[in-house]
Amino acid sequence: MLKPDTIQIQNDLAGYCRTGKMVDIPGTSKARLSHYRRLVYNVINSTMEQAFPITREILDDEEWKTLIDRFFIEHDAQTPKLWELPYELFKYAKSEGYAEKFNKPYLTDLLYFEWVEIEVHTMRDKFHPDHAPEGDLINDPIVLNHESRLIRLHYPVHLYAASEAISKPGNYFVFIFREPETGTVRFMSLSVLHVHLFEKFYLNNLIVSDFIDDIAKTFDIKDHKMLEKEIKRFLQELLSQGGILGFTNKK
Repeated sequence: MLKPDTIQIQNDLAGYCRTGKMVDIPGTSKARLSHYRRLVYNVINSTMEQAFPITREILDDEEWKTLIDRFFIEHDAQTPKLWELPYELFKYAKSEGYAEKFNKPYLTDLLYFEWVEIEVHTMRDKFHPDHAPEGDLINDPIVLNHESRLIRLHYPVHLYAASEAISKPGNYFVFIFREPETGTVRFMSLSVLHVHLFEKFYLNNLIVSDFIDDIAKTFDIKDHKMLEKEIKRFLQELLSQGGILGFTNKK
C-alpha cells in the first residue's frame, strides 16, 4: 500500500502534467519536470490525431490545439486504456459544445463516426451460431454480423466532405461492421426501411418472409414483389461485404 506522501507526489505530478502549473515535488528538478508534461501531452495528442484523422484535417491548428489542451486539462479520464481515450474526447467535445464553439455543427457526428470505426475494429469477437454460406435471403434464417454497430447521424459525414455535409442536415442511419476474415471495418448507409429490417433481425431473429407483409403495411407499399426485390438486393450486398455472415444451419 502506498504511503500518503507517495500518493500526494503522484497526484501533484499528474496535476502538473495536465495543467502545466508548477508545484514543488520532492526529488524533482523544475528544469527537467517540463519534459514529463511534454511527453505525456505528445502521447495524448498523437493518439487523438491517429483516432480522428478527418477531424484533425477539418479543424485548423488553433481549433485542434484548443480542443486537445482543454480536454487534457479539464477532463478527468475514466479509462486506463489509451485506445479508449478517444471515446472520452468525443464525449467531452459533445458535452462542452465544441460543435457550436467552432461553428461546425457536424463536428459531434464526425467525432462519433470516427470513434465507432475504432470501437468496431477493436471490439471483442462476438458469438455467432453455426452458419452456411449459401441460402435463401427471404426464406431462410439469416446470421447477422454482430461485430458491428448501428448508429444515427444528423449530418452525412460518412458520405460527404465536411463542406458539403454541413448543408445536408437530417437523419442518417449507418451500419458499421468488421469483416470476419480481414478485420477491415466497412459501413453501409441505411434507409428507414432498412433500419426496420435490422430491428427485426436483432430483436426477434425472424425470417424476412415472416414480416415482409408487416413492412409493406408499415411503409404503405402496395407492390410486394418490388419490395421483396429491393430487400433481397440490399441483403445480397450485405452478404457479399460481410455484414451478413450466412444462413443458420438447418438440423
